[in-house]
Amino acid sequence: MKKRAAVLSTILAVSMAATGCGNLAATAPTQEAAAVAETAATKTNAVSDKTDPNSPDYVIELDPQYNVPTDELLKTFPIEYQTPAETELSKKIQNRMLNGFNRWNMGYDAWEHWGEVLYHDDSIYNVNGVKLTLDEYQTAMDMSLKKLDIQMGTFKNMVLVDDWMAIQYDIVNIDRATGEKHPGTTMEFAKFGDYGELGAKVDEGWGGVKNESYDGTMHTDNLEEKYPVVYPTTIDTELGKQMKAAILNDFENYNSGYGAWDKWTDEFYAENASLNYKGDDVSLDEYKDIVKDEIGNTSRVRINNILVSEDWAAIHFWTVTTNEDGTKEADNHMQFLHFVQNGDKVQVDNCFMK
Repeated sequence: MKKRAAVLSTILAVSMAATGCGNLAATAPTQEAAAVAETAATKTNAVSDKTDPNSPDYVIELDPQYNVPTDELLKTFPIEYQTPAETELSKKIQNRMLNGFNRWNMGYDAWEHWGEVLYHDDSIYNVNGVKLTLDEYQTAMDMSLKKLDIQMGTFKNMVLVDDWMAIQYDIVNIDRATGEKHPGTTMEFAKFGDYGELGAKVDEGWGGVKNESYDGTMHTDNLEEKYPVVYPTTIDTELGKQMKAAILNDFENYNSGYGAWDKWTDEFYAENASLNYKGDDVSLDEYKDIVKDEIGNTSRVRINNILVSEDWAAIHFWTVTTNEDGTKEADNHMQFLHFVQNGDKVQVDNCFMK
């Protein structure tokens, strides 16, 4: 992670040699003055070496340019549907991700340096169904950014629970060859580790879809057993528990066929609920038409995550579709759901789906 510092140090050394800065004989200070200067330099270096890109002791994670305070960043990148960062780790994750937004639109080199802050050597990122090492992920991003100018837009959600984060944000992809603009929305899930002085770093992240076959669901009346969460996180409020129960019931009704799911939607969605499916605003009736075309051949089979923070839930789950020729395809889906209390039940009044 110090390669940038090493390059800068080499450039500095060459520069000094070229300008004669290494020749101190003609201007050598007195021994006393030299001792005072050395003491002052030692005190300064003890503080600044790790944050100075020109120092061989440079630690990029400690550089102030990658550690802008959260309050300041939220003024530039306000989160539209903000939920709290309640633990120290959550606050570290929130700050690191906001700093990432701050560094994004600066080209690949800036993104690569930021990657040294966000990831560690053993980080894994699952992109469009492919499990990538950090080097592979950097190569893929280099290729993408050469073709596209990817501009960040509205930061919609950052849901933080335990050591997990789920984010949703708008982007605009600008084709560098044609200038065409393609707006879209990105959703990601990531599991973090706390690396002390180096801060929070991604251990593994997920974005995109994957084609792979999974076993079908179990046969049981206990929805917690039938749809176990692969990466469980804390849900310690009554509202959160109601939200999870509603999500599991949505899975069960979906897998019971269109008739059962169609009837269930009156329970699950609030009247005049706002739905966004793959970047387009749709009515509940329009969403029902979409589901009607797929339900029956497609089953929801596995839940990776249910992250709950206040009245927002972020879910990441898998489906398996059986094609006409008998082959199966698996896809993963991500949703951000806002719930409201309606009497003794909770309902979704705002939903983003990809």
